[in-house]
Amino acid sequence: MSKISLARHLLALTDDELERFVREWTQHKKEYVEVERFTGPGDMGRDVVGYLTRQRHEGPWHNFQCKQYGRSLPTDKGVLEVGKILYFSHRGEFIPPTAFFFVAPRGVNRNLKRLISKPSEFRATLIADWNHYCADKISDGLQITLTSDLRAFIEAWDFSVIRSISVDEILQDGASKPVLYSWFDTIPGPPPPGLVPHDVEAREMPYVQQLLDAYGERDNCNFGNFTGVKDHQTYGPHLKMQRERFFDADAFSRFYRDNTLSEEIGLLRREISHGVAEVYRANHTDSLARADAVMTQAANVHPGGTLARYARIPVKQGICHHFANEGSMTWKK
Repeated sequence: MSKISLARHLLALTDDELERFVREWTQHKKEYVEVERFTGPGDMGRDVVGYLTRQRHEGPWHNFQCKQYGRSLPTDKGVLEVGKILYFSHRGEFIPPTAFFFVAPRGVNRNLKRLISKPSEFRATLIADWNHYCADKISDGLQITLTSDLRAFIEAWDFSVIRSISVDEILQDGASKPVLYSWFDTIPGPPPPGLVPHDVEAREMPYVQQLLDAYGERDNCNFGNFTGVKDHQTYGPHLKMQRERFFDADAFSRFYRDNTLSEEIGLLRREISHGVAEVYRANHTDSLARADAVMTQAANVHPGGTLARYARIPVKQGICHHFANEGSMTWKK
């Protein structure tokens, strides 16, 4: 799905849906230890809150003010929301936020954008026009006066922490990928290639040992360990390629699992398993012949499912090495 289509989806969300989307999105942001959504008349200016510590509102926190309008967010609404959060902070309900984000899919109007870009002017506007923007709008039936204490509190707060988050920023944020998939059935794109460590890691020893045994079986010798094979004229390049396949499949699985596609990974693995089953169970001259035959067959499997188009040949082959690593597929019979 294109970015244009995704942007349209975000623009079509209701107020409630936008808040729920932002809550799920921020839950995937690594900087927050907890995310909470506030609804109803008691939200005190908070829509979605990201806590940076277990102290929650007694420690640093970020406020995501979600505004879904048919047009760009107007100045009066934006200034009111900032005034509201500072009023309740001053009242002791929570410490003031260390970041304040307007999440308005249609953006903010030109004047509000200018105020956000000029923090001192935003502060001056809120103070000078308190009666116009905030006094009788923060709490129904209550006139809130800008006392000297409240004014000093507002003057002390850092208005540079106010930002407006655009739709493009949301779509480009890696933390949004799993949410975009769960909400709009989008795929987060191709996975990164695998990175092969120089030395064999303990977690890959089961499939590597099977290959070492297969090399030894064919040459009627004992290679013993990775060091004894890596410089071998024939088996060194062969093992190098198998490790590339293993780590390509590893990177593939990690990438999509992190993007809440574990079920799709399971379906892909099942299709690969079925696709190579007959070749795996057939008679072969030796263990290495079985392994190579399975690699050839895996390359020719055309799986279905959401992730199929991103499952490149090395990934499909590498999945078979993961089967070997897990013990569900062994080369020696």
